[in-house]
Amino acid sequence: MSSLIPISTYNLALEPFNPQPALDEEFPVTIRLTMAAVDPEAADDKEEPSTVRILKKTRVFLDDEDEEDEDDLLDIDEDEEEEEEEEEVVETKKEKKSKKAEKEEEEEEDEEEEDNEDDSDIEDDEEIEEFILCTLSPKVQFQQTLDLTISPEEEVYFVVTGSYPVHLTGNYIEHPADEDSEDEDEYDDDFDQYYEDDEDEDDEEGYNLTPDEDELVDQLEEVSDIEGKIEELVEKEANNKKRAAEETSESKKNKKTKEDKKKVQFTEKLEQGPTPSKKEKKKAEKAEKAQKAEKAAETDKKEKKFATNTLLGGVVTEDRKVGSGAQAKSGNKVGIRYIGKLKSGKVFDKNTSGKPFVFNLGKGECIKGFDLGVAGMAVGGERRVVIPAKMGYGSQALPGIPANSELTFDIKLVSLK
Repeated sequence: MSSLIPISTYNLALEPFNPQPALDEEFPVTIRLTMAAVDPEAADDKEEPSTVRILKKTRVFLDDEDEEDEDDLLDIDEDEEEEEEEEEVVETKKEKKSKKAEKEEEEEEDEEEEDNEDDSDIEDDEEIEEFILCTLSPKVQFQQTLDLTISPEEEVYFVVTGSYPVHLTGNYIEHPADEDSEDEDEYDDDFDQYYEDDEDEDDEEGYNLTPDEDELVDQLEEVSDIEGKIEELVEKEANNKKRAAEETSESKKNKKTKEDKKKVQFTEKLEQGPTPSKKEKKKAEKAEKAQKAEKAAETDKKEKKFATNTLLGGVVTEDRKVGSGAQAKSGNKVGIRYIGKLKSGKVFDKNTSGKPFVFNLGKGECIKGFDLGVAGMAVGGERRVVIPAKMGYGSQALPGIPANSELTFDIKLVSLK
């Protein structure tokens, strides 16, 4: 049995206030929606957030009591039809109805039919249910991940209310329900055939049981609760295995204790060797001090501090290497290499090979902290930029970046125009 296997890509563009069916009648295949994204260009001047709504018909499920009520109604209708036939025979014999009365009855029937049509329209309207799927806006949230499966049997429509178009993406999939009926029929046929063959073999060959097994079978046949007997046997076997494991671990522990007792133990002074002279002590102390001084110098080198600068919004820059030439400023077209990391040190994005990342500085093509952090660098310069969440992606969660994350970028400027 398959399990939601993707077949091909599904895409649906929704214009504001223009309902669209979820599935095309010419391609009735189950779909799975995984993403909703808003178009940044508004269809009007209001720039209101767009809300994606689902319109679907309500399914009516009848239980056994409703089916019995329907049968009773059918019986009553049959009785009424018989009575009407008898009345028609009597009426044909009497022939007392005038043409005027017939016209009045026809007019009443027409009015009743109009009332019934109005009622049916109301009922149809009541059958449509509306649900909100998500609300998107370029000012707040560009996209929303989804996990929604729609089968061809469902009559589902999507409609967008607001100023921005919304695009839905996902996959056409193979759904297990599409093959359940066929698989069940094949399984039933195979099972019946296997069961018949098994019975024939049992009748011809019989069971070859040992005397102990025959006795166990007789005992099980006499017991009313066979499942209880089986559980008792399983529990007994588990207890035996547990007891054997405990005995094994205990024996290993005792063996280890005996081996430890056999080992010869020396005092701490004897293990240190003979007592050194005063000259040797001083020499050893000098060597130890020199070694400590070397370690301290190496630590200072490793912990060399770089010049840091705190910018607008709490963005912190740390120049690791100063470049040469003109400094980058707003309006320049810059090319960079970078490695982006979370506060935990996990790398979520990088550009270390291929084409450099090129953008116009200070034009809002990147997050605010990125524009501030690159400004002032020269070609060849290397800088670490620490960006707080409010100057990054804020409360928006992206793939690999949780909401409200502090971001660290190691940047190298490779071109400046």
